[in-house]
Formats: sequence, C-alpha cells, structure tokens
Amino acid sequence: MIYQTITLTILLLAGQIIIPSYATSPEIITPGLSPFEHDFADVKFLDAYFGTFGQKIEVEPGDLNVPLTIVFSNIGSQDITGIRGLLSLPTGFTSANSANGLIQADNTATATSGQSFSLTFFVNVDKNLNIHSYAGTVKVTYTLVRENGERTSFIDFNFKVTGKSIINLKAANPFLNPATTNDVTVDISNGGTGPLNNVDVVIQRSQNTGTSTDTSNLSGIVLDQNHWNIGTVQPGSSSTFAIKAFIPQSLAGQTIHATFVITYFDGQGNQVSTTRTVDFITEPTSYTSTIKISSPPYLLSAVMQNLTLGIENLSPSKISHISISITPNSNNLKILQDNKWLIDEINPLDKTNLVIPVFADQSIEGQAVNYEVDLQYTKDGSTNIEKQTFATYIRGVIDISVHDIGVSEIAGKKMIIGNVLNQGNVKAVFGQVTVIPLDNSIIKQSSQYIGDIDIDAPVPFNIPINSDTPPTGDQKVQVTLTWKDTLLQQHTITEIDTVSFGNPPVSSDNSNFNQLQIVILVAIAAGIGGIVFKVRKKKVALEKKVEQSS
Repeated sequence: MIYQTITLTILLLAGQIIIPSYATSPEIITPGLSPFEHDFADVKFLDAYFGTFGQKIEVEPGDLNVPLTIVFSNIGSQDITGIRGLLSLPTGFTSANSANGLIQADNTATATSGQSFSLTFFVNVDKNLNIHSYAGTVKVTYTLVRENGERTSFIDFNFKVTGKSIINLKAANPFLNPATTNDVTVDISNGGTGPLNNVDVVIQRSQNTGTSTDTSNLSGIVLDQNHWNIGTVQPGSSSTFAIKAFIPQSLAGQTIHATFVITYFDGQGNQVSTTRTVDFITEPTSYTSTIKISSPPYLLSAVMQNLTLGIENLSPSKISHISISITPNSNNLKILQDNKWLIDEINPLDKTNLVIPVFADQSIEGQAVNYEVDLQYTKDGSTNIEKQTFATYIRGVIDISVHDIGVSEIAGKKMIIGNVLNQGNVKAVFGQVTVIPLDNSIIKQSSQYIGDIDIDAPVPFNIPINSDTPPTGDQKVQVTLTWKDTLLQQHTITEIDTVSFGNPPVSSDNSNFNQLQIVILVAIAAGIGGIVFKVRKKKVALEKKVEQSS
C-alpha cells in the first residue's frame, strides 16, 4: 500500500512539472529542406562516361585500361589550376596504372572561369561485374589563380558500364534462282553485350543501276525496296528483313556481293555507321533440261513490241515436233496471239528464236512479270514434257531528242540555247547538257544541269559561252545530253551543229580608211574627167579651124 502511495505522488509531481511547460511553450516546427542548394563552389559536375573528352566508348566487363572521363565546369569567378583528382569506385573497378591502388588523374591546363574541363582516369573493369549504372565519388583539389593554398571538392556521380554491341549480317538462304523473282531474307544479329538501338539498313547501289545491287560482276538485279527500319536489337538476339529480288538469267552460276550500310546508336548514344557484305549464290542453269530458254532482261511499257525468246537444243540428238505454251502471271501483259507455238525441229546443239508480239500495260511499269512455259517435244523416238519459268522486268519508255540549237543573248551574255524533248511515257532524271567545241572552235567546254526531263514538255537549256575572245562567225559545236532512266542506268545522245555568232564588227579605222579611198577614187575620176573634157574641147576647136580654112 505504501508503494502505491509513493508512485501516485511521483506521478502527480511530474504532471505538475510537464503540463505547464507544454502550455506555456509554443510549438517548435522543424523547417523543411529547401529545393535550392545554397552551397557555392568553384567546380560543378557535368558528366561521367567511359572514353576520352568528347568521345564516348562502349565498355564491357573484363575490359582493362579503359579511360573513364569526368567533365566539370569552373563556375567560380576566377581561373583555377593545379587540378588533381582522386577517384573512389565500387568494388570491381581498380586502377590501371597505379601501384598503390589509388585511381588518380591530373589536368595540367588552367580551367578558365565559365569553361569546362575534364579529368580522365584509367581503370580496369572486373569480368564479374554486371552491365548497369554505378555510383562513384571523386575528390577534386585545385588552386585559384593568384591565391595561395588548395581547395577541395567532393562530388558524387553516376556512370554506366554499357556493354559492347557487335553487329552481324547474313542471308537466311543464300541460294537464288536466276530468271525469276526470289524472296530473300536477311538476318541481322547482335553478338555483343550491349544493345543496337534504332537500327536502320540501306542497301548500297552502284551509280548506274538504280534498283540493282552493286555486284562484283554484272548488274541488272531488281529489288522491291532498298531501306529498312529494324528498331532495337538486344544483345544475343536477332531480327530479319525481307527483299524481293529479280535475278536476270545472265547472273546464273555467279556470286553476288550485296553491300548494306547499317546505322545505329550504341550504348553511349553515339551514332555508328558501318557496312556489311552479304554473299548470295545464284544457282546455275539446269542442264538436265534438253531445252534452254533465253529471255530479254526487260520489256517496255505501253508500246507494241516483240518478246524474242531463244530456244536452244542442249542435247546431242535432234528434237522435233516441239510444242511451246507460255502463260504470263500478270493480266496486264498481253500476248497478242495464241499463246501456243509449234517448231518442226531443232538440230543437235542448235537454237532458234521465237518472236512473240506482246503489250505491257503502263500500270505494271517498274515490276517483274513471271512466265510459265510448258514444253513438249520428241527426242530419240520418245515424247518428253518439261516445265520452265522465266521473267522480264517492265520498264518505261524514254525517247529523248535535242532540238533548236542556236545562239541567244540573255542579260547581255551570249548563250547556246536549245530544247530537250522526251516523247516517251516516263520521265528521265539527272539530265545534264554539255557543249564541246569542234574544229578549233574558240568556245570552251561548259555544262548545265537540267534535272528531270518530263514527258511531252520541252525542257530548255541555256549555257553561257566561255571563251578568251568573243566568238564571231560560225562555230561548230557538239551538244551532249546525259540522263538516267528509272533503273538509274545512264544514257547519252550527241548532236553536232553549227551556231552563228554574226559577222565581226567593222572597226572605225577601217571605215575611215575606206572613206579616204572613196575620196581619192572620186578625185582621180574627176581629174580624168576634166582631162577628157579639155581634150575633147581642143579637138572641137581644131575641127572648127579646119572647116573655116577650107
């Protein structure tokens, strides 16, 4: 009972002490953290990355002696010098060139006020590290110019082990069939430890083939597209893109080297552009067949024309009673007669031509048309049946000529003018006109780019005359026009003409000389006339005296 009384008394006394203090003291509110940092320093951290100043590189676990660059800014009002850095990194990063294990770097330059500077440390990256971001701390010591003593700043920063991206390109099926359209699949893979971001692929073309690949032997391959956006290819994975490629018969049995330009962003955000070559093997023409069909590589659109097929007997025996049926896979290509033909016979290892009138609608211009050929013939007393295919590319008609070559004065400058007319059904591109002097003409060679040459609309050209002296009289020139068709194959036509610059002006000295000659001639004529007049006058007087004396 006595203990309860003592406890109650203590509680009452404590209440009397504590309660008045809360009643009389105001509430203390701890101020929150300010969103602004009020510390003022001379050095501010900007960036940290693997690589040298201004040149980021990809790094993966196991790399040794790689540069780690930290970029700062001198935000003070004075220049700083004697800059040194000491780096503290997580376990797994060690110094590449320090025996005592310290990761140090110096900058012997002076960092002017308001300018950036960097410290580059060389580190080893342990092979057991993971690819992600890490935190580090750098101690920077420096001296203000015109001030004694060192200053020190401790800065925390983050950096990333990015991994390395390795790009590979190969054909899913490198074997192609000639004289037909092939479905080609190209595989793009990443064999590295870092991602390939925003991958963009363009097939490299030769200057003269347009939609044709730049092969090591012949051109003429037609593609349905030349640019692919792949997206991101993660490490250890792959992606594919597809091409439809028409392979002409002339490339049978050859290897095609297709070059692709690949652009992507690596783990450091650098844009990388590289090239890869993919090899394709065109299957040889099958010689198990007795008959070989040879077709032209292309036909023209919107014109009547002949499709000439070569029919060759590859066997040492004569074949006879040859029946040929041809069916195009497009309704917009019409065979203008019955699609069946009969050939009496073809001698061993001999050939003949089959001329087929056709019309290709303009709607299939720029496409390849496949044909199925059914053959039936007799050889060595037995009947044989074969089925073959071939294809032709449909291209537009470009019919260009140069007209009205002459000389005109434009803005006080003599120019050779003319018109270029395209009477085809598709436009030509990259037109250029060149004037070349002939027969010791004093005109110098000059050119003008005229660009696209549309159909049924004359495209004028006017090329300023370049010569050391003003040309006069007739000058013989050669006008050469070059352009490219829809396959970007280059074509050239040449016109030779004589242009007239007029007669040379008559000089004032010559005119004065001519006038003087006229005056002299008139004076001489007048003198001669006076002499004749006097002689005749004397003769008349003499005759009168004779008459009077008689």
